[in-house]
Amino acid sequence: MTQMRYLFVSLLLLFGTAEALAQPLTLVTLGDSLTKGDGDAEGGGGYPARLQKRLEASHPGASLQNLGQSGMTTDDLIDSQLEPALEQLGKAPTGGAKRVLIWIGSNDLFGLYNFVCDEQYPGDYESCERESEAIFADNINTILVSLQGSGAQIYIALLDDQSKRPVMADQMLRQSAFDRFTAEEVPRMAAQVAKYNGIIRKIATRLGVTLVDFSTSTLFQNAATLDSDGNHPNATGYDQIADTWFQAISGAIPATTAQAPLTEPDPVPEAEPETAPGTPNDIATTGTPEQPSGTATATTITEGTPAPN
Repeated sequence: MTQMRYLFVSLLLLFGTAEALAQPLTLVTLGDSLTKGDGDAEGGGGYPARLQKRLEASHPGASLQNLGQSGMTTDDLIDSQLEPALEQLGKAPTGGAKRVLIWIGSNDLFGLYNFVCDEQYPGDYESCERESEAIFADNINTILVSLQGSGAQIYIALLDDQSKRPVMADQMLRQSAFDRFTAEEVPRMAAQVAKYNGIIRKIATRLGVTLVDFSTSTLFQNAATLDSDGNHPNATGYDQIADTWFQAISGAIPATTAQAPLTEPDPVPEAEPETAPGTPNDIATTGTPEQPSGTATATTITEGTPAPN
């Protein structure tokens, strides 16, 4: 009798596992050129295509809708990607898993110093940066709150320090790509990245959204993982990026449970940079056997005219 009970339980576990493996997965990715895959080898598809292939082992037939477009800011994402994302998630198979990945903000920063502060706030960086933070916070809140209504699990990236990318650190590359971006503005960008990440962290914490951390990653500074433009990853870089997103989604790092969607956006949170630019924050970045040291990491929070990129 005991053996029969053991066999019955084993069969239940077996069929339960098979059912979980067969669960359909709808994956939607939003963002700029880092999501579109600029700098990747032709046909590589950036990190989303690589991630889809990785996920098919546990979710055969996993579908991908990559909405990333080059040059997008948070304003652009709301205007051109949010509605299509919600439409795709609404068509997802009943009972299937839904995941939304968001990586946005690079062009908000590039455009801020290559255009906005010069044109709209000449000589007044403090006002320009302060207004930028308020707009960015409102946009991130709008994006995350809107997507919560889809019932999907949401992941959002923390930004790398773009001032350390060769396209910023190298004067010739910077002047070629951003002709109005001065050397004096590079450290200002570093400080602004920290403030933007503080905003992302605070809103994600409140809404129960999973953070995927690229803030301490060195892949955007390493020639081995970068395209010749000194700005976008190459195929090797996108391999590492896909690994980071995969760890977050696959359960290697536990996922948060999103809270109920808010009916109205909360007041714009004040930016709270966690550390000085270039110093590690409280998210572990030690490499694991699956992920070499120096690449980005994922973590779960359980508390409550732009240049092309």
